[in-house]
Amino acid sequence: MRLPNPVLATLRRGEVSIGSWLNLASPLAAEVMAVGGCEWLVIDAEHAPWDLGMITEGLRAIESQGCVPLVRPWTNDPACFGQILDAGAMGLVVPHVSTVEQAEAIAEAVRYPPRGHRSSGTSRATIDRAWTAQANDNLIICPQIEDLEGVANTQAIMEVDGMDVAYIGPSDLALSMGLTSADMFTNPDHADAIAGVLAGAQAAGKPAGLPAPNVERARQLIAQGFTMIDYSSDYRILQAALVEQLAAVRA
Repeated sequence: MRLPNPVLATLRRGEVSIGSWLNLASPLAAEVMAVGGCEWLVIDAEHAPWDLGMITEGLRAIESQGCVPLVRPWTNDPACFGQILDAGAMGLVVPHVSTVEQAEAIAEAVRYPPRGHRSSGTSRATIDRAWTAQANDNLIICPQIEDLEGVANTQAIMEVDGMDVAYIGPSDLALSMGLTSADMFTNPDHADAIAGVLAGAQAAGKPAGLPAPNVERARQLIAQGFTMIDYSSDYRILQAALVEQLAAVRA
């Protein structure tokens, strides 16, 4: 594990960090994405079929290439956070965070005393004693804002000690607003909600991030002030490349 965490350092300087999402549940795909130049990668254990053993192999594959491994957990149970962090994740993207109380509970669960109540035991994460000693200051914890309650509470959520990046889930945010995925970014109310999260994070002195499905959208979001950019995913990149290349061959 790289110390200090280079992605956390980049974001705290106000600079842009670009990574991607892993939905294929493949450690090999994770390694390919890391070699390809992603600064960080998120293993999506909420929606993709990653089990804990595969997550561990994915973390190892990402880390082996100097990339920072993060995980979106399948539940917001503190026991789940502990298992994932013990497996070697350098941070979490925690879904469906809407209140200060939820943020405080997350902060308590993911860091060792005196900053939190994370339990310590023999695990992959404790192989490197330097990491264990410095984990509290090098984890990236990203509460994921996915509804209007979370939008309204963004500043207060991000003022909680231990919340590092306000991360938007644009699809679930749209659904919570009675919209569809087709309305993401283009519907004025959805765009206002996204801008509200950014404003709340900036008011708390914290960075904000969200997914960008293509190059044009990524550039727009960076210009808007977002600094943690999730560029597509292994699943979508594979799908888009195949469609484009088969169309070119058949032409």
